[in-house]
Amino acid sequence: MKRREFIVALGLAAAWPLVARAQQAASTVRQVGLIGAAPPTPAMLNAFRDGMRERGYIEGQNLSVAVRWPQGSFDQDPSVVTELVNSNVDVIVAWGTPTVIAVRRATSTIPIVMVGVGDPVGSGFIASLARPGGNITGLTNIAVDLNAKLMELFVELVPGMKRVGVVRNPNNPGMTAMLRETEDAVHKLNIQVEVVDAQTSDEFERAFAQLRAKSVDGVVLLADPTVIEHSRRIAELAQSARLPTAFQRRENVDAGGLFSYGPDINNQFRQAAFYVDRILKGEKPAELPVQEPTKVELVINLKTAKALGLTVPRIMQMTADEVIE
Repeated sequence: MKRREFIVALGLAAAWPLVARAQQAASTVRQVGLIGAAPPTPAMLNAFRDGMRERGYIEGQNLSVAVRWPQGSFDQDPSVVTELVNSNVDVIVAWGTPTVIAVRRATSTIPIVMVGVGDPVGSGFIASLARPGGNITGLTNIAVDLNAKLMELFVELVPGMKRVGVVRNPNNPGMTAMLRETEDAVHKLNIQVEVVDAQTSDEFERAFAQLRAKSVDGVVLLADPTVIEHSRRIAELAQSARLPTAFQRRENVDAGGLFSYGPDINNQFRQAAFYVDRILKGEKPAELPVQEPTKVELVINLKTAKALGLTVPRIMQMTADEVIE
């Protein structure tokens, strides 16, 4: 063998392990789909990415995250789910009850990690919190007396409340349990309730017009991705109608709502990474217990309260997790 040929052959031999390692690294990039009925906020996505990074997954290196949501509803845009399912993702993170329904309908084999689902057992997603069964696990919004406590706080913020409006997404089956619990809490406080439906910007506008005509003293917006998607518009409508608002998500308070009491959805996205990691390492969703909220936070917007002429009790300000001024 000539000297030049020997050097080239030696170089190729030395380079081969590097090429093999590069090909192996490329082959181990894990594919995760993240989908919601509405666009996830940057904070949600960052929380999930942070959770994955803490477990050794970095986008562009060993992780790829495909973020999807429908144009309108899943019924109007069913292809968004089928395309994600057919893209060979290893795991799907599904935000909200309508999303889990749509993804579950499209696959019974790809592992699904749910986030922000109110009643996964009642919705038929899992057999029980402790042993989900099937291909779904994750995090639920279920918290003991959450809606009762929210209404107690609302009455404390709006003394003399006689009638309250409740806004729900009629296409979210998870609303059934939330509405029932909210109505029970309202009736125990001897308050009348007016229920209206909304999920689009125009529908929220009509909902607030209807509730204002009904002379409600405040409005509870049941947790749903569309409530976060239209958070700024909802805040504008509430301020225009001079109606105090109560939510389960702090994003709505950041946008100008009065207060929120509920689980931290960003923290749930971060915790979803725990499930994704365990599944990627070979564990089955059927055997991973569903997690209930570990923390429920109270966030109050003092600026909004002042604009509405409401006085937030000092003790409530002191016990709140955050006060926005």
